[in-house]
Amino acid sequence: MKTLAITLSTLVLSFASIAAHASADFDKYDADGDGYISLGESKANPNLMAQFKDLDADQDGQLSQSEFNDFKG
Repeated sequence: MKTLAITLSTLVLSFASIAAHASADFDKYDADGDGYISLGESKANPNLMAQFKDLDADQDGQLSQSEFNDFKG
């Protein structure tokens, strides 16, 4: 039982770390702090710019945090 609790705690902390990292990356590219990454802002990372159209699921010309979460940097 103790091993299960430790394993679950480790998993939760790992997922929290991944989410924090993704959020930090999003904030890095969202230069104007409006909560979205524009095509212009994506130019800071050539890989992000190359994937921009595919990531922009709703085709509104900007990436939300949830759209950015699919970025394969």
